[in-house]
Amino acid sequence: MHHPLVKKSVGALVAALAVTTMITLTACSAGTAQQKANPAPNDGTLTVGLLNDIGQPPDPDVYYANNGLAIVLNAYEGLVQYKNDAESGILAPRLAESWTVSKDNTVYTFKLRPGVKFHDGTPFTSEAVKVSFARRLSINGGAAYMVQGIKSVATPDPLTAVVTLKAPNAAFLDYLASPFSPKMESPTGLAKNAGSDNAQTYLQTHDLGTGPYELTAAQVGTKYTMTQFPGYWGTKSPFTTIQLPVFNDVSSLQLAINHGDVSVSVANLPSSSLSTYANSKAFNSYMLPTFQAALVFTNPSKPFFATVAARQAFLQSIDKQKLVTEVLGARSTPATTLYAKGVLPVDLNKQSMTYKPSVMADYAKTLPKGTSLVIGYASDSTNAQQMANIVSAQLLAAGIHATAQSYPTSQIFAWASNPSKGPDAFIDGNNGPDGGNPYMWGHVFWDKTGGINYFGCDDPSTDADLNQAVQTGSNDLFAKAAKTYESTGCYMTLSDNRDWVVSQKWLQGVPQAHNIGANELDYSKLSIKK
Repeated sequence: MHHPLVKKSVGALVAALAVTTMITLTACSAGTAQQKANPAPNDGTLTVGLLNDIGQPPDPDVYYANNGLAIVLNAYEGLVQYKNDAESGILAPRLAESWTVSKDNTVYTFKLRPGVKFHDGTPFTSEAVKVSFARRLSINGGAAYMVQGIKSVATPDPLTAVVTLKAPNAAFLDYLASPFSPKMESPTGLAKNAGSDNAQTYLQTHDLGTGPYELTAAQVGTKYTMTQFPGYWGTKSPFTTIQLPVFNDVSSLQLAINHGDVSVSVANLPSSSLSTYANSKAFNSYMLPTFQAALVFTNPSKPFFATVAARQAFLQSIDKQKLVTEVLGARSTPATTLYAKGVLPVDLNKQSMTYKPSVMADYAKTLPKGTSLVIGYASDSTNAQQMANIVSAQLLAAGIHATAQSYPTSQIFAWASNPSKGPDAFIDGNNGPDGGNPYMWGHVFWDKTGGINYFGCDDPSTDADLNQAVQTGSNDLFAKAAKTYESTGCYMTLSDNRDWVVSQKWLQGVPQAHNIGANELDYSKLSIKK
């Protein structure tokens, strides 16, 4: 799937391609094709494969999906980030070298990095913080919530920005570390190219960031090109050009990888291909940390799941170990926590819903003959499709007529406004929060206003606890909210997933270029193995 909260920018999403059985078989064939170990490029070009088009313009205040971060995170930078090559969400500097936070979590003071230039040549100063936050609020896209709580931005000097919030928010630094955080944009460039839509048209094919690469060509549906920015303040890789060709199905992408035409692929290949690259002489295969997980949602607006007992019985019929072993493989482990792994201390985060198929078998005996159930999955997720098929087969064995059905992404994110249009249950193969704060998980998946609560199952006390916990950062209150919501039977964390990256052997620095917050790489930190 995409990433949390894309829901609010659904209109701009393109419908994902259906993954039919034929495509799945073709992908398997692609995985067994002969792999080619190409030599490292001598022209400074790195080719990164994209599975399907990015779906929205790579404008950081508009973009709110997944694979387009390959462009956004290399063209733009925020004030802070999560530390690269780390197993948890450790806050680290980016354009802010340091920061302080008031005791009541309302005033955040940032000391900015000197000597930074925007791609239009103008200097980065505190004025850009004020302007960039204001544009995010004005555009009001999916991630606008990150700045909606800001009361004011003061700029006492060019390298100091003081952000005052309307109310306490202990998650604010995580908002700023998120891959979807407000990115710094050139005030001069925004004014010059404002047009009638606050530079949105301009930023469809250009950028105004400070990142290591500039967006120099955008052929929607075909290819994107990035060129190294000579004035970048940070490290520079030997790759002066990044080519990002678009592949419309996973089989063609995998063939391009095997033929050596694509040098690196991030979080695109199905788990069924894991063994293909495990001991490859041509490719490296990395399993890197991520906040993402496979999830299960039940739909209380459907007659089958109208009661808590039915929802809990269904969740207890799901064999996590079987699904991980047979479908997700080495990239995943069965989830034991409710929040993403590492978001909250394990002793506060344990998931109590265990595999007990007898509960569902007994419940099925009370149902009328011919009772049916539809389990949905995203049409671009081969892993979710396979899991939905396995769960359906298990329910059939219990006497319930269950079928698995695919849905395009655009349709999935419309369910929140009308849950009755959705299936009885939904398996999300890979999704996660905007950041590493527990609020960014709980609010997104459990609050009906969060966006990835697909079927609007809501518990007011859960919402109240989350809203109180985010003010102080109370782990105990976050844990209480999770336990309360788990008892609704509307949700279960199925697996903790890793980010699977496949690259040519000569590409060096992949773990160091990877960030737990996003399934993408910082190309400036990659190099060629000597």
